[in-house]
Amino acid sequence: MNPQESGKPVLTFFLSLLMLTAFINPARADDHSRGAEIFQANCAVCHGTNGEPDPDSELVKGLGVVPANFADALFNSREGETEWKLVVTHGGAALAFSDKMPAFGETLSEEDIDATLEYIKTLGGEHDYPDGSLNLFLPIRTKKAFPEDEWVWKQRYTGEDGDNQWKNTLEYEFRVGERLQGVLEVTHETEGGDNEFGHFEPGFKYVLKHDKRAGFIYTLGGNLGVPLNGNAEWELLPYLAFGKILSDSWTMQGSGRLKLSLEEWDHGSAEFAGIVHWTHTPWPRSVFPALELVAEMPFERGSGADKKSAVQVSVLPQVRIGLSKRGHVAVNAGLELPLNDTDRYDWRAYAYLIWDFADGGFFEGW
Repeated sequence: MNPQESGKPVLTFFLSLLMLTAFINPARADDHSRGAEIFQANCAVCHGTNGEPDPDSELVKGLGVVPANFADALFNSREGETEWKLVVTHGGAALAFSDKMPAFGETLSEEDIDATLEYIKTLGGEHDYPDGSLNLFLPIRTKKAFPEDEWVWKQRYTGEDGDNQWKNTLEYEFRVGERLQGVLEVTHETEGGDNEFGHFEPGFKYVLKHDKRAGFIYTLGGNLGVPLNGNAEWELLPYLAFGKILSDSWTMQGSGRLKLSLEEWDHGSAEFAGIVHWTHTPWPRSVFPALELVAEMPFERGSGADKKSAVQVSVLPQVRIGLSKRGHVAVNAGLELPLNDTDRYDWRAYAYLIWDFADGGFFEGW
């Protein structure tokens, strides 16, 4: 083959790539420019030309409330465009924010709003905070990947032969820097006539990788179980977790966790869990069903009639209900049913009360 002819396919490929780039980049630049123009014409008067409002301006003083500061990287990252689109389209009151924020749904097209929000997301500058679009709903058993500022009150009721069990857990989660979250957790258990605290569990969560456009997040985390009674054991609970946006209507999360007893190794287990949520509406005060599957592998299986299954599988249908207009106060309830090794328990009922305090006080936004 002629050397010049052999190079033609390569040359054609690179020319095609350059042409494709020429078509794509101007379109993105046009969207960015259009979003910037719309922001300056409609938003800058309150939010500032660079996204940071001037609290000393007469206009801002007249509003009686300081508009959102889009130049604050943490604030800019907390919510995804979906939540902000509701506010821009329907006004601040739609999500129980200030009614001074007007509705632009009748004056701007959906494409213009999308372009403006994409531009606003750039006003936070370069940062490594995971985007709020990756803040998926909290599952019952699957570990969540997104770092949060939340209080969570968890309750679990186990129905089984003999004395039923009741477990209460209070969890405080707080963000540290761009990728890290701290956790403080305490448990209390009731069985028969016995009432006692179980564990105090300090922990952490660190985001290994996140990509807003690809719609995924990966996290490493762990807790240390400090026993608060004579029957409890020291535990180490490391885990890996991920979240993935499948589409506008579906999300998926998964995790793998080790439950390691620091006193008796064979008292531990490995646990794998996954969940799919149906996110059928952008409005946070709605009902969102989900289905979760859990597989746990105990290190000690025993023998004879009491021998445990190698993999204990359970299914956990559940539902998240947004209570406040912003969805920052919500409940999550579900029922766990064992699919095998049914001598473990008959069923387990769960209920979580969730308060994302970064989005406002507990009694705000109703």
